[in-house]
Amino acid sequence: MAPTLSINNGFAMKRWPEPEVWAALVAQRLGVRDVQLSLDLVDLSGSAARLAAQASRIRAACANEGIVVSSVFSGLADYSANMLLHPEAEMRLAALERYKRGIDLCVSIGADTFGGHMGAYSVADFRDPARRNALAQEQLEHVANLASYAGDAGLRYLLWEPMPVAREFPSSIAECLGLAARFEQMDGASVAFCYDVGHACRPDLPLVEQDPYLWLAELSHLSPLVHLQQTDGRGDRHWCFTEETNSIGIIHPKAVHDTLAKASASAVKHLTLEVFPAFEAEDDKVLDDIASSCRYWRAESES
Repeated sequence: MAPTLSINNGFAMKRWPEPEVWAALVAQRLGVRDVQLSLDLVDLSGSAARLAAQASRIRAACANEGIVVSSVFSGLADYSANMLLHPEAEMRLAALERYKRGIDLCVSIGADTFGGHMGAYSVADFRDPARRNALAQEQLEHVANLASYAGDAGLRYLLWEPMPVAREFPSSIAECLGLAARFEQMDGASVAFCYDVGHACRPDLPLVEQDPYLWLAELSHLSPLVHLQQTDGRGDRHWCFTEETNSIGIIHPKAVHDTLAKASASAVKHLTLEVFPAFEAEDDKVLDDIASSCRYWRAESES
C-alpha cells in the first residue's frame, strides 16, 4: 500500500493558530486529510485541564473537517533548544517532562505516534569526548523512559528525527543504524526514526553520504514516517514544492517512490510535508505555495 500523504501543520504557526482555521485550510484549501500536529500550535505549559481543553478543541475542529491527526511532533521552538542534551541537568529533565506532556496530548487527540528532535550538544560538551559520551548515555535513558511512558499510554511509535548537524545526534547513517540496535532493547512504544529528506546535508560527511535517496534507502525499514521538503541539498531548506524551487531542488516524488519501491522491507506509512515559509512572506502567497506543493505530490504520486 502506498504511503499516506500528510502535512505537518507547523506552517500555520503565528498565522493560523486557531484549530478551526488550520483544520479548514488543510481540508478545504490543501485537500489533505491527514495531519501531523506541531507542538508549535499548542501550549504544553498549562494545567492538565488546559491540555485537555486544547485536545478537545482540536478533535472537534478536525472531525468537523473530516481530517485526522495521525501524529504529534516537536516544532521549531523545540528544535531551537538543546532539549535532552542541554548542558544543565535541570533543563534536560524539563525537556523530558515537556515531551511527556506532548505524549499526553497525543493520546488525548487520538494519534498513535509522537516524535521529534531529541537533543543538541553545546559546542563545549560536543568537544569533550567524556562529557559527550556521558550525555549520550543519559539521552538514551531518557528516550527509553519516553518509550515506556508512550507505550503505557497506548501509543504505537516514538520517533527520533535524525538531524543535519554533527552536534545534533544522530546525524549520519552509521549513527542511525547503530542506534537502531539500542531501540530494540527498549520497552513500550516502538522506537524508530522519522527521516527528513532535507537532512542529508551535514557538510562534513563524504559527498556520497549527502545523497538523500541513499538515506531513504538505508533507513526506510526503520522510518514509519518520512518528512518531505524541497531542498537544493546544501542546506535544511524546508522549501515548498513550487515551479521555482523544483527547478533547483533535488527532491522529486517519482524518485522518492521509486526508492521506497526498491528498498528492502520499507516501513514508511506516511509521507509528511514539512515546509516552513518565511515569516515575512505574504500570507496568501504562503497558502498558494503550500497548496501547490500538495497538488504536486498528489499528482506525481498518482501518476
